[in-house]
Amino acid sequence: MCALYPECRRYNDVRSSCRSTPLIVDGTKAASREFPFMALLGIRQHGSNSISWDCGGTLIHPKFVLTAAHCLVTSETKEQRLNPNFKSPKFVVRLGELDYNSTEDDAQPQDFQLVNYVVHPSFTEDDDGGIHHDIALLELDRNATLNEYVTPACLPPGSGDEHFILTAAGWGHTSNSGQKSSHLLKAALQRYSDNICMERLENRIVPRTQFCAGAGSSSSMADTCNGDSGGPIFVQHPNYNCLKQIIGITSYGLICGNYKFPSVYTKVHLYTDWIEQIVWGS
Repeated sequence: MCALYPECRRYNDVRSSCRSTPLIVDGTKAASREFPFMALLGIRQHGSNSISWDCGGTLIHPKFVLTAAHCLVTSETKEQRLNPNFKSPKFVVRLGELDYNSTEDDAQPQDFQLVNYVVHPSFTEDDDGGIHHDIALLELDRNATLNEYVTPACLPPGSGDEHFILTAAGWGHTSNSGQKSSHLLKAALQRYSDNICMERLENRIVPRTQFCAGAGSSSSMADTCNGDSGGPIFVQHPNYNCLKQIIGITSYGLICGNYKFPSVYTKVHLYTDWIEQIVWGS
């Protein structure tokens, strides 16, 4: 995995400096180049130049993005979505973005088509809103150009259970009924114990493959929301000061911004063998 392979050292060396600003809960704006692994996943309708950005993701290799499986659920077949000659909406991935409504935001976006995507074979959605094995990989049509604005994050060597304060980032809604943020936002979230997750989410979570996190108190609305799905929840890499380790993938929640109902995240470390087989092969 990236945490143990030479890639991490190389990715760290890509960046001459690390941008970081103080973390403030409730979704403060991220700085330019602060999270260069962040990806946008969108849909471009046939015959249109406009893109609807619906999910997030994490660059983990110059040609692969990690995201949530439910972001890829469509009415068309996979072959139809990927076939450029079939008149269907197409997935688009953007890297290196900060504010997708601005051209003066100190960003260097790179857009990609998909040549393949792989949904975890055990992915399912329940009738009551639960989602399981919510993880997928996107294969880009070419390698990303790595620089200060675009650099992969690393997979975790372990569960990351020792981390109680995590960072989430995304372009999702700013409240349960609010608008999407065109500017990348970040928030500090508290990871809860399995018992608290089971209690607050009425057993709509599988602790072996999922964890929950949210605001640490009623005075905070820190959370992920609609549009953040597929994006990462992460911690600082212990060995490389310019890199992050991806602990979880934003999956789903009951209500945004309510500390009594934390959001649910897919545990990345349980799927590293599956990820490595697809991304790095044997």
